[in-house]
Amino acid sequence: MTQPPERMCPSTTAANATVFLGMITPAGRVAYVTPPMPAEVALATADAASGPVESRYRLAGPCVTSRCGFWTGDHCGLGERLVASYAETTGEPKTNLPHCAIRRSCRWYAEQGPAACTPCSHVTTDAR
Repeated sequence: MTQPPERMCPSTTAANATVFLGMITPAGRVAYVTPPMPAEVALATADAASGPVESRYRLAGPCVTSRCGFWTGDHCGLGERLVASYAETTGEPKTNLPHCAIRRSCRWYAEQGPAACTPCSHVTTDAR
C-alpha cells in the first residue's frame, strides 16, 4: 500500500523549517517563490539583527500534529480558522490560487481545500 504524503505545515518556525515559501512584503503578504527552495538557503542569508526570521520569511516544514498548539486532535485548527475568518470578511474565496511550492502536501490545503490558499498568503508566523 502507498503511504500518504507527509503533511507540511505552511507556517512553521525556522527551527522546524525545511522549505522556504517566500518573503513577507511590506504590505504583510507572502511573495511566494517557485520552484521550491530549501529553507537552509534562506536561513543562511538571514540577518538576526533584523528581528525574527519568521517575520520576514514564510517557511514550511513537517506538520508536528499534537506538538502544535493549533492541533485539535484530528486536524489543524489554524487552517480551519483562517478559512472561516477569510470567508466572513471577503465572501467567496478566490479561484485563481497563488503559486505554492507545497500545495500537494500542505496540511491546510488537504483539510480545507482551495479556500485555504488565499488567506494563507496573509499569514506571518508568530515565533514567540
